[in-house]
Order: sequence, then C-alpha cells, then structure tokens
Amino acid sequence: MAAVLVALLLVSACGSSSGKSGSASTAKHDSATTVTTKLLSFMPGTLTVKAGTKVTWVAGDGIGHTVTTGTFTVGSDGLRTAQHPDGKVNMPLSKGHDVSYTFTKPGKYTYYCSIHHGMNGVIVVTP
Repeated sequence: MAAVLVALLLVSACGSSSGKSGSASTAKHDSATTVTTKLLSFMPGTLTVKAGTKVTWVAGDGIGHTVTTGTFTVGSDGLRTAQHPDGKVNMPLSKGHDVSYTFTKPGKYTYYCSIHHGMNGVIVVTP
C-alpha cells in the first residue's frame, strides 16, 4: 500500500504543470501599456498612461536588459555619460521574462537600461 502511495505521489508530481512556463513570451500585451525592446532601444520611447496603470516591458530581442528608473545625462554622442538610479524600479529584463510596474502617482518617470548606455525611455503618468 505504501509503495502504491509513493508511486502515485511521484506520478502526480512529475505530471503536474503550473502552465506558467513560457507564458511570459507568449502572453498578449496591450500596446497602450507595453514597452518592447528592439534594436537596443525602448519602443515607444515615451509612453503616457493614467495613474494606476500597470506598464509591462517585453524583451523583443535576445539581449538582456534592465528597466531602471532614475536620472541620467546624455553626451553629444547620444549615450548616457552618467546615471543615477532612484530605487523605484530596477528589474532585469530578458527574452521570455517580461517585467511590470504599476505607476500609482502622476509624474514623469525617466528610465534606462543600465547595461546599454543608449537605451532610455520615459513613462508619463497622468491623473
């Protein structure tokens, strides 16, 4: 009897699936609240949403990125020369691992990829 119980537990453990594997890469996203990476840029570069909206970043390329809010300066070559994260958002982003953040307060949120110094974006949150 114990052997049958162990066998049933093993079969159920091996056969169970949460359905979450790969769901990030196949999930449909609302273009009004989604930013996608493409050719080392955030698309769109500026996204305007209402307060309380969840914004999702999707890696549209096979390169690892970050979504990091804060301030930065850009040199004449268009690349960041300095970056200062503000601690609000700092998430790794990679193919199949979308990240999201809900912006609850109106304002202008600048963000960047801390790895690639040409990737910058803005989320404008309205009341």
